[in-house]
Amino acid sequence: MGKEIEKILLQYGHIIIIIDNEDDWTNHYSQFCECDVAIEFSTPQSVINNLYRCFDANVPIVCGTTGWNNETQAVIDYCKQKSGSLVYGSNFCIGANLFFKMNELLAQMMNQQPEYDVTIEETHHVTKKDAPSGTAITTANLIINQLDRKTNWKLNDNSQSDTIHVLAHRLGEEPGTHVVRYTSENDCIEITHKIYQRSALASGAVKAAMWLINHHGVYQFKDIFMELNAFAK
Repeated sequence: MGKEIEKILLQYGHIIIIIDNEDDWTNHYSQFCECDVAIEFSTPQSVINNLYRCFDANVPIVCGTTGWNNETQAVIDYCKQKSGSLVYGSNFCIGANLFFKMNELLAQMMNQQPEYDVTIEETHHVTKKDAPSGTAITTANLIINQLDRKTNWKLNDNSQSDTIHVLAHRLGEEPGTHVVRYTSENDCIEITHKIYQRSALASGAVKAAMWLINHHGVYQFKDIFMELNAFAK
């Protein structure tokens, strides 16, 4: 993801600083503090420290790393305490966020169709650290908010009727496929989103970064993505 974002930024003529490790933080910190905005795609183990460093340096940040859901509120609180700016999301692909919206609508309709049970299935590359994916978790929570008969989600566990069964697969170089499936005794309805290349994610992150420069506060990407077409560069 970092390479894809770098490619887009250089294509648009932006000056960038790349920070991959502690030595980079030490060597480039003064330059970093002068940046207009940061884009963070790292690992669940390093993301929190990276976010806090941005807030401390008063650098707005777009974060696409997943796997830190349990720390979300603490991060938001610290960002607000430091008067920082943050856009975060589980998926920065525009199509994936349209997928979220469609699943909200379908879940509302399924409230009147109790014969259908819902599952979520996701597939990613073998090097992805977290499972299920952040996109799958976001999708599950959106459905739970709309579908009264579901109150929770669990990975690889379909033993409880009020729980959404989530399946996760790690195969090859797969960029990301998500399927929401409603099944009854008579038929099946599926909504699928499949990413063909990581540039779909990188483009959304760059647009969000350009947008955030002029919008102070804390935002989820799924709530702002419709505004971003004017911020391609």
